Amino acid sequence: MCELDTEIVNQHPSSTYQDFVVLAAAKSDPDTPSFKEVLSENYASEFKTAMKKEVDALQKRNTWTLIPRFKLPKNVKVIPTTCAIKIKRFPSGAFRSFKVRFCVRRDLQKKAINNLDTYSPVVQWATVCPMLLISIMLQLKTRSTDFSNAFAQSDMKGGPVYITPPPMLSRFPRDTVLKLNKSLYGQTDAPRIWYDKLRVGLKTRGFTACNTDPCLFISKK
Repeated sequence: MCELDTEIVNQHPSSTYQDFVVLAAAKSDPDTPSFKEVLSENYASEFKTAMKKEVDALQKRNTWTLIPRFKLPKNVKVIPTTCAIKIKRFPSGAFRSFKVRFCVRRDLQKKAINNLDTYSPVVQWATVCPMLLISIMLQLKTRSTDFSNAFAQSDMKGGPVYITPPPMLSRFPRDTVLKLNKSLYGQTDAPRIWYDKLRVGLKTRGFTACNTDPCLFISKK
């Protein structure tokens, strides 16, 4: 049984949930529904299951520490959170499942003093294409890996960050906040923190970042 507290949602008009908006690519896109639309559609139970799965995965990684709001240091800003929802479909177009991502409101965070603090390199297609071509020519096997909740695998850096918990899950008592132990999607420096963790991990395994593309790591073994 899912713990989504729909009673809390129903008690508050949607206008009070401005701090928990849904980031959608476009209102006309049926695969990026709003929070209100999801609960009113036929797939409400599937969404609740997906939301619970997302939060369970984050809690398993010790992503945050739950603390009472009255224990917050003075003049500390609590950053609102949001929920990104995406509908996944089968090739036929039939509904398959919901993908829910619990995120920090990036637009309500302080702007970085130095862009280098948040910059994270992205692999270039000029690197990917030759690598695939070489693998074909030499008949090498290629393998892809997907990191689940990648950003939440990186420890926080800098000062403490406090965020609001998902308001519709009954596991979070009222008047509590979350202190982040791990980085989270939507956080301004999360991509940089994740890249640094990945780079250090590959370096300890004998890989070196290429000078022309820092996302290409080479091992001489």
